[in-house]
Amino acid sequence: MDILIFLYNIALLLLYGIAMIYSFIAFRMKKYSYCLYLTILFLFYIFDNTVIYMTEFLYDFSVKYDASFMSVPAFKTVIIIVTSYCLINANNLIFEKSLSRIDNLVLILLGLWDLFVPLLPDSALMVWLYYLPYQLFTFYFSMKGLIVIKKDKKITQEIPFLKKYKKILVCTLVFSFLIVLEDTIVIFNFDSYKSLLVKINNRSVTEDILSIIFSIFFIYHFSKDLQLNAIAQLPIATENQKSAQLSTAINNSHFYQFVKLYSLTTREQDILKYILEDKNNQEISDILYISLGTVKTHVHNIYHKINVAKKDQLIRLYQDWSEKN
Repeated sequence: MDILIFLYNIALLLLYGIAMIYSFIAFRMKKYSYCLYLTILFLFYIFDNTVIYMTEFLYDFSVKYDASFMSVPAFKTVIIIVTSYCLINANNLIFEKSLSRIDNLVLILLGLWDLFVPLLPDSALMVWLYYLPYQLFTFYFSMKGLIVIKKDKKITQEIPFLKKYKKILVCTLVFSFLIVLEDTIVIFNFDSYKSLLVKINNRSVTEDILSIIFSIFFIYHFSKDLQLNAIAQLPIATENQKSAQLSTAINNSHFYQFVKLYSLTTREQDILKYILEDKNNQEISDILYISLGTVKTHVHNIYHKINVAKKDQLIRLYQDWSEKN
């Protein structure tokens, strides 16, 4: 049994590590802002699981950790606050939105709750109350995303990734209930909170399953996305000198300074790159696997933000801007 638990922990750490690396690569190469928060999220999953693993195999460490948890659960509180902050930020950026006042209020209340609940008398109820807000938070951010998708039917056309991401939100919603159910059963029936012997089961199987779903989903998504990006760049080397010069310019920091200057969204950045490579709307649609109508909408928005009317004007403006900067 110990060997199985050991192998399970190693596999879990490897999975989180791979998801973290893919997220970081996507952030560096594709400049998806939400990937930075996913990178931090998976890093803190690694931290959390490492400590849980130590409580399962090192008895002395487990006793000290459980005792400290009942008085000042500092480590777990940091994990909860950081992962919550990363989840809500990544979720908003995927929808190309920023944190709302309600989001900030929810995060503040979550932090304050987990800071003050440990002041209650040691008991199973105290531990249950400590973990409850985090599951309410996962319910909140998953419901928020699903409501946005339901209200705005066009958003899945503008951001095709949301069709797949919706499944993750549904999973998160379901697991927010399952995790509370597991916590209720384990905390009140299996954990011990006697003054002379505190024994806590620090691992939540349902939380592990949800984090595994997150990891596999984003590994699969980023691997496909990065693969398509690599394939799309292969023909560039065989084009004429003008196209090659544009590709070189696009790959340097000037491009990202340019899109930042005009506040282009992540999807608009992807499309602008191919516009500057002189590709037509149909070619962009095929490369990015999005509808032609969606491409035309984004192209119109790009022209409007940059204040040009045609592709030639945009390319000339970008070339002039690159030379000056």
